[in-house]
Amino acid sequence: MADRGLRIARVVLFAQAAASAGIWVVQVLTTLNRLNHGQNVPATVWFVLVVNPVIAIAAAVAAASLLSRPWARPLAIAVEVVGCAGALVSVLTGFRQAGVAIVLAVVVIVLVSRSGVVRPAVR
Repeated sequence: MADRGLRIARVVLFAQAAASAGIWVVQVLTTLNRLNHGQNVPATVWFVLVVNPVIAIAAAVAAASLLSRPWARPLAIAVEVVGCAGALVSVLTGFRQAGVAIVLAVVVIVLVSRSGVVRPAVR
């Protein structure tokens, strides 16, 4: 039976992947709106438009594989570290609600780090 901590981390990772995908859609629409109105779009926005879906996909892959593949743990931790860094930047630039993302990232890192050895699924 899979570790309860890994199951909780998996749910959080799936939720983060879905949220990241949703946020990415909003970012794309906002960027297109700015471009349609002749506004400048900073390079950082373009960077985020490329990185955000990659992070969402990585979080979903880590979540889907967390209970059965040993490589999913480092992937999950890497996704959370990147997410935590991004959320910290958001907090420091005035978006205090991003603090919730930092808390969730730390929770997932702790749960994944403390869980026992992953046993591959029997086929």
